[in-house]
Amino acid sequence: MPHSNKSFVEVPRTGRYFTLNSVQQETKNIWLVFHGYGQLAEYFIKHFEELNAAENYVIAVEGLSRFYVEGLTGRVGASWMTKEDRETEIKDQSNYINAVLNDCGIDPKDPSVNFIVLGFSQGTATAVRWFANNGIRPSQLVLWAGSFPHDVNAVEKHQIFNELPVHFVYGNEDPFLKDINVTEKTSEFEKMGMQLKVWSFEGKHVMNKPTLAKIVDSFDS
Repeated sequence: MPHSNKSFVEVPRTGRYFTLNSVQQETKNIWLVFHGYGQLAEYFIKHFEELNAAENYVIAVEGLSRFYVEGLTGRVGASWMTKEDRETEIKDQSNYINAVLNDCGIDPKDPSVNFIVLGFSQGTATAVRWFANNGIRPSQLVLWAGSFPHDVNAVEKHQIFNELPVHFVYGNEDPFLKDINVTEKTSEFEKMGMQLKVWSFEGKHVMNKPTLAKIVDSFDS
């Protein structure tokens, strides 16, 4: 009986990204930020507009799969990946993110750079997976309303995750966390050897500028 065969072919692909501010002598923090499911980098980066422009350079990457969020027309969002051929998508994501940093002239392994990785919602797993698979240790990791990916073994990659400063952030009315024991969830980070700070705010599954500002202030404390 005839059957189909699955094959793969690599093709050139154009990905886009957005930046905020510029790298200058006063720059203290270089951010690489990952949006959530159904969002776009163009709008996600606006959450960082109130940070000190001279001290913060922000790069917002965007999922390579865009789609209409509601129906067949209207608002467009992006997704980082699905369960379909996930290993291939993870590889494509990694190549894209590395190309973005190269295009910006940023070396994430430069010890003189205060390199901050922030992921929101679906972007948290993508962010962690990327730097873990590339042997990169960020200066700070911000996981906002999202989870640590189950396919990354922090204990095995202790050179990256041991004593890594991690900020876990969530809204106290987040519907996606209502069935999750946050204390139990966050204790897992400490068991994996990370230095954890937990931040909560009044709100749902959203970014929160005042909380973001407090996190930035904590970098110097």
